[in-house]
Amino acid sequence: MPYCSTPEAQDGDGNPLPRLAALDCGIKHNILRELCQRFEVVWCPASMPFDEIVSEWRPDALFASNGPGDPAHPGDATSARESLAAAVRADMPVMGICLGHQLMGLAAGLRTYKLRYGHRGANQPVVDLRTGKVNITSQNHGFAVEDPDKGMLAPHPSGAHSDTGENALEADFEVRHINANDRTVEGLDLVGKPAFTIQFHPEACPGPHDASPLFDRFSEMVAEHLAGGQRAVVKGGDS
Repeated sequence: MPYCSTPEAQDGDGNPLPRLAALDCGIKHNILRELCQRFEVVWCPASMPFDEIVSEWRPDALFASNGPGDPAHPGDATSARESLAAAVRADMPVMGICLGHQLMGLAAGLRTYKLRYGHRGANQPVVDLRTGKVNITSQNHGFAVEDPDKGMLAPHPSGAHSDTGENALEADFEVRHINANDRTVEGLDLVGKPAFTIQFHPEACPGPHDASPLFDRFSEMVAEHLAGGQRAVVKGGDS
């Protein structure tokens, strides 16, 4: 069952923090720790439908965590993907990490595929295409999201990949981050929507910490969204 891990959380000035629904696809403790510093966090199982999350908890934003396995596998991963798509359609701020990133890619109609050599370790260089900055990141995954223009880069000889789908987001997207070694997709920004995803782990402890400001980016994105008086308009959880 879902529960609020930080009820009535406040900032340093005593103001209530925004409420974040965190879809647990295999979430790491350090991710929750980072989120709880910035939000009132409601832990939700990956299988919980978006409409139910909204009706029971009225979150201001949605987060999809890391997790193991093939992102295209049916079951809870599919449910989480549908919730991500519904949140984006409802103009709710959304962030996804690792598996959450891959699920967003699938919701955008992109294929996911098995990498020839999975990205493992704490020394993976990632390029921010908007700023040109290279961050050293921690990663541990064997699947990737295809590039919308170049297709599957560095694929496994087995050719294992998901089917091509339709964009269920009702939004365009762009590749924001790529791996400096094999040029595979490491992050997506949604155009005109308060949503983005990353393949790597900004919460890495003891490090590296190059990417940790991405939690601040999401927190600021949520604050700006709420300051504009915008609330999610639920259109249904099916994608």
